[in-house]
Amino acid sequence: MPIPDFDARGLIPPVDIQNPAGPERSPYFATMSEVVQRFGTTPHRRSLLRNLISYRQLLARDGYEAGVQFIDGSFVENIELIGNRDPGDIDVFSLVRVPEKYVADFGLWENHGATYWMNEIINRALNKARFSLDTFALIVDDQAPIFDAMGDIMYWYGLFSHQRDTFHWKGFVALDVNAADDLAALQLLEGL
Repeated sequence: MPIPDFDARGLIPPVDIQNPAGPERSPYFATMSEVVQRFGTTPHRRSLLRNLISYRQLLARDGYEAGVQFIDGSFVENIELIGNRDPGDIDVFSLVRVPEKYVADFGLWENHGATYWMNEIINRALNKARFSLDTFALIVDDQAPIFDAMGDIMYWYGLFSHQRDTFHWKGFVALDVNAADDLAALQLLEGL
């Protein structure tokens, strides 16, 4: 299902109002190109999208090539109408698979991977300053207890599914971590 239009509140509906118990519901899975087409409506929004792609390239640069990202916040709202302002940032929660190079060589993780993860991927202050993104991330691997990961996923789902100030239930978007689609989305951005 494509990302629905904003409702009267300026939010993405959390479910299909014609079939509220049906499978069409938030998070709405989309490609980066679809997100560009749907939300790249102003120069400011297009700048934020370029930053999101740069962050995704940062993930790919260290081998994080499989996973899903949830994007939320005022970026996926009609904040220009309901708040009379531009979106300040994009909230991003990434669930990524540990790169195979770290599975095969734990010493490499200890000597490089953990530092890259801490200093680049999950450094919220740095990512806010350089990308205007509010970033959170979790590594998912076969060794992690399922309940630990589920607790984090449920927390973020609960946080992202409601508007912070009004507590209105709302929808958000999920993206596959996919470097090829990022390149297509960049080309699309250049044409806007």
